[in-house]
Amino acid sequence: MNNISMNYIIKTILPILLIIAAFIFNKYVGLVCLIAYIILTCYASRSTFYKLIANINYGKGDLDKTLQWYGKAYKADKSKAGTAITYAYLLLKGGNIDESEKVFKHIFELNLGQDEKMLAKSNYALLLWKKGDLDAAVNLLEEVTQSYKTTATYGSLGYLLILKGGLDRALEFNLEAFDYNSSNQIIQDNLGQTYYLRGEQDKAVEIYEKLMPTNPSFPSAYYNYGLVLLKNGEYEKALENMEKALNFIFSPLSAIQKSDIEAKIEEIKHIMEENKQSSRR
Repeated sequence: MNNISMNYIIKTILPILLIIAAFIFNKYVGLVCLIAYIILTCYASRSTFYKLIANINYGKGDLDKTLQWYGKAYKADKSKAGTAITYAYLLLKGGNIDESEKVFKHIFELNLGQDEKMLAKSNYALLLWKKGDLDAAVNLLEEVTQSYKTTATYGSLGYLLILKGGLDRALEFNLEAFDYNSSNQIIQDNLGQTYYLRGEQDKAVEIYEKLMPTNPSFPSAYYNYGLVLLKNGEYEKALENMEKALNFIFSPLSAIQKSDIEAKIEEIKHIMEENKQSSRR
């Protein structure tokens, strides 16, 4: 008999049999046992309840409350690697680098399965990047992707390779990522940005013309497309996309921040004003 079957018998079948036996012996004793079982079951399942509330708040875009409830879930059951990894990532996304690092330290002390270990490492690489060690982050993600390829790891490593600046390697990897999942918005944005930085403007335009009708849910797509349009001299469309980028929540897990976009908007407006003045002369 495997461990799963044994756990099911111990945690579910055996308590039910004992409750039935208690009711046969005395209905009041049975009732007390039933209430005690319900209370213990609810207590044991509190982590799942906390995560449910956290996910509802995450869907609403409330990261503070998401972290509050995921923190409760993590404290309720620190042995669950999946809960801990998600919590560490959310802390990182919220800019809580030190707290995230503490949780990761705990995660790597757990008895992790292979997929859990790779998932933890891929997220820990993002922490290394935010701590300023881009090379270590890239090296760790490259190690992970040798045996653990997912849309998320392709998206993360593709982005970090762009930041590192080796555009030949970035293009090679982001093309591989595009072959893996050509419909993912982050992968498309990474490839489009790589083409733009390499000066392959037509290819960048082609990627973004496929990406933008899908209404990306993150600001860098609009910012990067705005850069492509700006280079083509399409100032009004560039300004429109830059302004759309400001409508999104900015995460610390991005190299593009609100101030960068605002500065670019002012630059485009200045160019447009200079063009108007030139046309009047």
